[in-house]
Amino acid sequence: MNSEIQDRLRHLQPTSSPTLVNARFISVIIPVRNEEAHLGAVLGDLLNQDYPADRFEILVVDGESTDGTAAVVQHYSAVDSPTIRLLANPGRLSSAGRNVGIRNSQGDIILFVDGHCRILNRSLLSDTVRIMQETGARCLCRPQPLTAPGNTWFQDVVAHARATLIGHGRDSTIYDTELEGFVDPTSSGAGYQRSVFERVGLYDEQFDACEDVELNHRVHRAGIPAYSSPRLTITYEPRTGLTGLFRQTLRYGKGRFLLMRKHAEAASLSQLVPAAFAAGLFLLTVGSLASGVIRDFSLLALAAYAVLLLVFSTALGVRHGWKDFLVAPFVYLTIHLGFGAGFWAGVFGAPRQRQAAGEALDPASAAPVKGTVAPAHRGKPIAQRHSESVRA
Repeated sequence: MNSEIQDRLRHLQPTSSPTLVNARFISVIIPVRNEEAHLGAVLGDLLNQDYPADRFEILVVDGESTDGTAAVVQHYSAVDSPTIRLLANPGRLSSAGRNVGIRNSQGDIILFVDGHCRILNRSLLSDTVRIMQETGARCLCRPQPLTAPGNTWFQDVVAHARATLIGHGRDSTIYDTELEGFVDPTSSGAGYQRSVFERVGLYDEQFDACEDVELNHRVHRAGIPAYSSPRLTITYEPRTGLTGLFRQTLRYGKGRFLLMRKHAEAASLSQLVPAAFAAGLFLLTVGSLASGVIRDFSLLALAAYAVLLLVFSTALGVRHGWKDFLVAPFVYLTIHLGFGAGFWAGVFGAPRQRQAAGEALDPASAAPVKGTVAPAHRGKPIAQRHSESVRA
């Protein structure tokens, strides 16, 4: 993990449990699928919070996992407080899981955490309440660097590359661990007062990725105040190989296209450049087969791109070591191709996606989505819900 970020988080931790003006009830929602290897650490971090245990609940929404995810939840749910509940998400997608969690939550503050994150600050929940009280913000944004404890050297390279100008959009604040103040929540909103969902609606379930970006765009458009603070930092585990990284960015690329199709004003240069890169690479490759001029131009374009990767990889190598210098070019290329190919996959798959979204949530309404929550699971003990989910 980046030692600078780790030291900053240690400094932010209080030496004693803080006194809150109002210990509001918090619902922590964790949408997961096949997170057996990581979920226990996240639940442990939450149980280690300095917040009153009877003033928050943990809702793990399982998208039909095929591993031991549900068993991990059962193990941790043995604690008397806070309440830990396992909910079924037949829709599997994170967007559907988030909605299941919201509909079954009791808190007037709702906080989302991923199954492969780590919470290194014991006062995250206390700080969430305190910042809302002090600033009047109804949406809280958090830094989410990819420098999780236990990262492999490859994951560290991914983390370093993603935090650079050509590894992530400059209109995003999600990797900024120093920003404190009111912001556009689009890229990093993760904590909300319940009234936010009553105003802008729930997550759009046609999104397989970037559903949080789309909802946060609606939050921003509605003029709801959003605040970002380093005290809310959560670390996120990056993918462990190029194949997984490509699949992840492919999904993100599709999600970005859906965002732009739904909200044309959300288009930005950082979203369009990867799409233009993928299209240009394809067209130049095809054109070079028919024309020597195009072939020469293609070689010049590829050389310029290689120089760009070399410059940024050299900077990473100087700062972090030779592994970054050697591997970062392949990481950058994977990110760019994944986002670009995903965008065009969304373009050509749009009619099918619209049809598949026919029963998705109407974002202007908080009405339940048909088939989102299995009614047979409502109100039943976790162990019974788990056994029925496995049989299903």
